[in-house]
Amino acid sequence: MASHTSEETEIRAGVGRPRSGEIDEQIVAAARALLAEGGYEAMTFEAIGKLTGIGRPTIYRRWPSKAHLAAAIAYGKNRPLPRTDGDLRMQIQALVDQVARQYSHPEIAAAAIGLINTFNSDDGLRSELHKPAEDDARRQMHEIVAAGKADGSVCPDADADILFDMIVGTLIFRIMFSSKEIPADHIGKLVDHLCRALTQPA
Repeated sequence: MASHTSEETEIRAGVGRPRSGEIDEQIVAAARALLAEGGYEAMTFEAIGKLTGIGRPTIYRRWPSKAHLAAAIAYGKNRPLPRTDGDLRMQIQALVDQVARQYSHPEIAAAAIGLINTFNSDDGLRSELHKPAEDDARRQMHEIVAAGKADGSVCPDADADILFDMIVGTLIFRIMFSSKEIPADHIGKLVDHLCRALTQPA
């Protein structure tokens, strides 16, 4: 009996049918492995095809460019920023922990570094792939800061966008670019500084 590739199976399924979630998972898993092992340059559709047996046309139908696939891995589904029922420090700790965990994954760090280079030369891709994720995260940060101002735990002049930049920018630089080791108490000290900035008027 003749065997069929994943691409042939998908074509036989007919135009307009839902795409195979299993094929999506295989592509993403292979892309993650390539990013973790060889970085952004190693994650090519040809390399993914060799690992999975899935043809490039099938991959292109799902992600029209390498940047689209990398963005899907780096950003995933827009994750809600963590909310806690605890005090302000617990809330900030949860936010910092989430960002630190995300960019400590080698495949996500590699995808992000590659996307930074891509976005620097292609504003269209930046607007399409990065802006919606950033806008959503900033919107959620504004909601968190507004709630803190309403209950008195955050000073009235606290700026949600600056807080976002402090958390994301500080962690991405230290995790992905800095040559200095990250001491065990780094996250705790960062949280302390952020909490002081939020509770002490300028």
